[in-house]
Amino acid sequence: MAFHCIKLDRGGGRTLHLYSTEKRDYRQFEGLPPVSSSDAHLRWHPLRREWIGHAAGRQGRTFLPQAADCPLCAMTEADKPSDIPVDDYEIAIFTNRFSALSEQASLPPELDIATQPGIGLCEVVSYSAEHGASLSTIGPERISLLLAAIGDRITDIYQHPDIEMVLPFENRGREIGVTLDHPHGQIYALSHLPEQMRIQADAMAEDMPLANLSAQLDSALLIAENDSGITYCPRWARYPFEVWVMPHRQMDGPQDLTDSERADMADLMAEVARRLDAVFDGPMPYTLAWHVAPKGYQGRHHFYLAFQPLKRGQNKQKYLASVEQITGFFLVDLPPEKAAAILRGEEKADA
Repeated sequence: MAFHCIKLDRGGGRTLHLYSTEKRDYRQFEGLPPVSSSDAHLRWHPLRREWIGHAAGRQGRTFLPQAADCPLCAMTEADKPSDIPVDDYEIAIFTNRFSALSEQASLPPELDIATQPGIGLCEVVSYSAEHGASLSTIGPERISLLLAAIGDRITDIYQHPDIEMVLPFENRGREIGVTLDHPHGQIYALSHLPEQMRIQADAMAEDMPLANLSAQLDSALLIAENDSGITYCPRWARYPFEVWVMPHRQMDGPQDLTDSERADMADLMAEVARRLDAVFDGPMPYTLAWHVAPKGYQGRHHFYLAFQPLKRGQNKQKYLASVEQITGFFLVDLPPEKAAAILRGEEKADA
């Protein structure tokens, strides 16, 4: 799939990338001003042996504005500024004004624990100019463009010498804590590889547990399949209705998809999003993680996307409390085999 991208300098170290299926012109406006994130820094947790990010500027970020004040909607009037200051767009990816990391992070405070600058990038990915859209409604063609756009950003971001990991993701639904209702995801690029991501990357590189999974998968777990990939409930699911979308072919990320694979993966993603919303006849809150190869693991990774819903019943939320938050030991009430049957429409979900 050919795509077009226009890159606009927004000032203050910010950029706006506008992706479209056809070449197009945009009416441009001034837009919202920058917010400094230079104080972003990391602090070392001596017991968990992991970095914790601190960014005081995020405390004032936009919180659930009315649709008329949404910073992700296109701009049509100069007195209603937006983070995407053009009159219309298909997919927009831009520097987060309230970033948790910064390419120009200042020196960290000197404390009685190790610190380091919060070097990295945080970008927002808006799927549509339509405020009421979602991944389940924008359609496979737009999702194919989304795959191409995020793949393009991954390729570009990995040129940065300090970046070790790129994580595209989506938080969907107020139940999960989103601060903007507009359909969007994010891209975080980190200057370190978190331990859990290192464990996963090592498992991929050493054992390749997802290799040939498509041919070996129990049909009870399968949701849908096409020439390029599958979507299924993993046997090891940690969340109710957890669904993975994965290409048959081993690859580092969406940047490696061929045109036909991208179209097939878009079909699978659209199908999953639609089926998740159908479970309880309404928008399913979830996190969606794009698991791409960290730097140094290229060629030894198998790209996949993981939808992790937070509902286990019509009015029952899956909370990560006590044991799960404290230890990382997950407790699951809904077996993935039953979840797959519900998503296929063979069984009804519990109330």
